[in-house]
Parts: sequence; C-alpha cells; structure tokens
Amino acid sequence: MFRAKTFLIFPFFLLIIHDVLPQTQTKFAVIGDYGEHNTPERLVSDLIDSWGVDFVITVGDNNYGDLTFSGFDENVGADYNQWMHPYVGSYSPGGSGDINRFFPSIGNHDDGNNYAPYLKYFGPLLPTSSSGNKKYYDFTWNNIHLFAINSEENFSSQENWLETQLNNCNTNHLHWKVVYFHKPPYSSGSHGNHPDLQWDFKGMGAHVVLSGHDHNYERLYINEMSYFINGLGGTNIRDVGNPITGSESIYNDDHGAQLIIVDDQEMTLEFHSLSDGVVDSKTIIDALPVELAFFAANLNGNNVELHWRTEIEINNYGFNIERSTDNSEWLSIGFVEGHGNSNSPKDYNFTDTEINQSGTYYYRLKQIDNDGTYEYFDVITVEAGLLNNFYLAQNYPNPFNPETRIEFTLPEKQLVSLRIYNMLGELVEELINEEKEAGSHSIIFDGSKLPSGVYNYRLQTSSFTANRKMTLIK
Repeated sequence: MFRAKTFLIFPFFLLIIHDVLPQTQTKFAVIGDYGEHNTPERLVSDLIDSWGVDFVITVGDNNYGDLTFSGFDENVGADYNQWMHPYVGSYSPGGSGDINRFFPSIGNHDDGNNYAPYLKYFGPLLPTSSSGNKKYYDFTWNNIHLFAINSEENFSSQENWLETQLNNCNTNHLHWKVVYFHKPPYSSGSHGNHPDLQWDFKGMGAHVVLSGHDHNYERLYINEMSYFINGLGGTNIRDVGNPITGSESIYNDDHGAQLIIVDDQEMTLEFHSLSDGVVDSKTIIDALPVELAFFAANLNGNNVELHWRTEIEINNYGFNIERSTDNSEWLSIGFVEGHGNSNSPKDYNFTDTEINQSGTYYYRLKQIDNDGTYEYFDVITVEAGLLNNFYLAQNYPNPFNPETRIEFTLPEKQLVSLRIYNMLGELVEELINEEKEAGSHSIIFDGSKLPSGVYNYRLQTSSFTANRKMTLIK
C-alpha cells in the first residue's frame, strides 16, 4: 500500500511530506434491486435516513418499471430525491445542500435504448470521471475511492480502466478502495456466478467488492477478497441455494440495506434488516504499516545525506535505501533497521558517500515488513555539482505551529545573516549572524512567542539577499 506525498523540489534540497489523514469517520449506505416505489422501498429509504449517512450508492436495478425519465423518477426519486443534487424531478423536497449524495450503478433492469433514460435521469448527478463516460465512473469521499462499474457490457475495457485507476489510487493514496456493480462475481443465489466479472480485485488493490442482482444478502470471502451481495432494497425476495465455497453469511428473511462505517484503519460493513436489525457485520482492518512524515535529501560536499521520519510503524523490519542515475535501474546502497511497532515519531538517517561525479541522483526507500512484504515510497531527486549558487528554500512545514525548518545553501564560506520580520518590516528575531561554511544548512525557527500571522524571513550575505514568506497559525 502506498502513501500520498506532496513534492517540494529545490536545487539542493527535496522534501516529501506525507499527508497524514485525520481520524475522519464516513458513513454511507448501499442499496440494490430496489426500484419499485413500493412499501419495502419506502421503509428501506426511511431506515437509511435514520442513519444520517454521508451518501448512498446503489448496486443496480434502480428501476423495475417504465424506462423513461418519469419512470425513473417514480421508482427512484420518490424515495431517494433527498440525496440527489441537482434533482429536477417532480417530488419534493429534493436534494439538500449543493453536492450530490446519490451514486448509482447500472443493473440489467435499467436497460433501455442503450441506457439513454438511465443516463438522462442520473447523468446530471454523476461526477466527471476518468472513464470518459457515466456508465461507469469513480469518485472520492474523504479517504475513500469508489468505483461504479457497469456489469452489463465492456468487461475487458472496464477491467483495464479499473486496474489503472486503482494503481493511481495507490500512488496518490486514498486509503480505502471500494468497487461496486450489479452482477455478482460469486453467488449462492439463483443467478449464480458471473465469471466475466471474476477479476483480480485483490491484486488490483481493492478492499471490498459490492454487488446485487440476487435478491438476498450474502457475504463471501474468496481469493482473499470480501464480496457482498445486497439485493434486498425493495423488490421481491428470492430463495438461496446451497452455499458455495467461500460463503460466510446468507440472509433473505426481509428487506434491508447495508451500512458501511469507515475511518482511517477500519471499515465495518453491516446489513440491517427492517425486522431483524443488524443480521451480519464484518470489520476489515487495514492499519497502515508505516506512516511516513517526510523524506529529505541534503547535498553536503560529495555526500548525500538522507533523512526521514515515521509517524507510526507496524511490523516494520526496516528500510532498503536504493539509488539510481536514470530513475529506472536501481542499486541497493544500504539498509537501516526499523523500530518494529511504534506509535511515536522515529527519525532515520543514511549518508551516501559514493557520489563521484555531478549529475542527477534518484533515491527511494523500500520499506520491508517483518513477514517479508514490502512497498516503495516515492522517489526524491538530488542535483550534484551545483553548489556554486546561493539558495533559500521555502520553510517546512508552512503554515506551521510553533516550529518550522528553514534551509539555505552557500557556495563558499562567508558571513551570513538570517532574520525574521513582521509584515510592518519590524525585526522580530535574528536567527543567524555569523560565518557559515559552504554547503547546505538548516535551522529551526520557534514561533511560540509570536502571534499568528504572515512573516518574512531574509537571508543576506555581502553579495546575495533573498526573502520568503511564512505563515504562523495557532
């Protein structure tokens, strides 16, 4: 699993910041096989309203009736318009707020002239997606990336699209990946398995796969992937045959919906029946093995000094340090042992003493778990042989409270001053006023005694002056 990083690139200094996600809880509902505008559908909608969820997704068969705009409005909008924006149907009150909170996927009963009525009704709600169309699409909510697949057509192209998007998701790190569509890859129900949809979801990086089609609820665990079938949203309930291998829970006594509760480390999936309450629950735990706070490279003479910090470590065996001159062929140049399990920040250092010529050097960390599994953090770059210039880097972090780091580079030994000024031009603090050797330098500025605001910091020598702004927020 990969982490999101933001790059700040300077000629002699590079810093990667890991965006540590806050402990945010998201709740969303899943319904399937519901579009009949009947009493069960209305009661399921009322149940979802009582949960106070952030949004609703559907696993298909949104309309069992008239395949026109008014037909979709009667069978969907009548009970779920409060989640839709913009809602232009005939029911009231319509969607509240200024964002859409209803994200359907296509089912076989939604067909009609190549899904033209479906797209006319739902199209204005759906996000602009990397898929280039709205038959299948993706969207994000907090730390969740959701992928709505059309299980009726174009399997190969959608599988390729999904794999690409999940890889992008891993690189950019939206922690949870949820894939949902109508026809189940595996099922004990009357519709059975759908081999065309038995994709390598685990290998792609998905956490869970949701579907409908069979008018029952079923939870399965196959090939290290959790599959859920949720087809009790309002239409007729069907019997279930003998459980297939991997089936863990089956329910078909009453209608209901799925409530999914997500935070940074756990996803809990509950199925709620109208009459029996919570009839099944599963929690998926996916604590990040290592949270990287930053990864920095500093050129010091002919050496490259690498520094990195972790916020959290789980089963961390250690780090292989790898170097490349072309960002393609990599050489392992060292190993630093990890701290195993830790809930407090840990700092690491490694010096590469084998820089023999000028040029671009690439570095990356290969983090290895105790069980031998591993992952790569993103690449940082160092330009060697450019120490004939002055440079004042942007402070990090910025904004800050109360401390921040200021980096600068000198081409030769000389007297240097580094001063902090407020926006009125008044001197607040002098951090440095002394001779410094050639090379890269850093200093920590503590703003705990200052009020919040924007400040200037100025680096000055006999032949060079540079200013940058920084923001203190308390």
